[in-house]
Amino acid sequence: LLQYQVEELDEFALQPGEFDEIEAEHKRLANGSALIENCQQGLYLLSEGEDANVESLLNKAVMLADELKDYDPELEIIGNMLNEALISVQESAAELQRYQSHLELDPEHFAQLEQRMSQAMQLARKHIVSPQELVAHHTKLKQELDAIDGDNSKLEGIEQELEASRQAYIAQAQKLSLSRSRYAKELDKLVTQSIKELNMPKGKFTIDVNFC
Repeated sequence: LLQYQVEELDEFALQPGEFDEIEAEHKRLANGSALIENCQQGLYLLSEGEDANVESLLNKAVMLADELKDYDPELEIIGNMLNEALISVQESAAELQRYQSHLELDPEHFAQLEQRMSQAMQLARKHIVSPQELVAHHTKLKQELDAIDGDNSKLEGIEQELEASRQAYIAQAQKLSLSRSRYAKELDKLVTQSIKELNMPKGKFTIDVNFC
């Protein structure tokens, strides 16, 4: 089961932080039309409105404050504040325009994101973790599997050592058995010869050496 779980998560290969990125992009694309519409409305109010917009109104206010400071120098600070506000509005409009230029409706990409997000959520439910915890859970399972594989490798190593020792023992035992057989034959001859010398011509001495 553990092997299957790891292989399943390996195949899905969710990367750290990927689910949050997918979720954010999915949300953005799901609301793409509303984002584009609101960006256009914001730009219209900030700088693109023909009748009136914030930038043009602030421009008029800056010019008015510039005239007023000639009557009272203390009003110069107000002019500076209005000028800073005008710069902020211009920068905001430029940033909003930049953001809008990168917005696009891509149904195919949206479907791909939706499928991957759905798969991540299904796997998370299967492993009883949140989608954000899936990567850490995957790492934990891999570590557990590696530990088991390591133990199995050690066991295989021990078995190989035992088998090598057994083979070495058998080889040594066979060598010893051959040596005993050779000396047993020589002893047979000597004892048999001695028996014959004792006037027992049919006497024969035999040693059986068996290897078990």
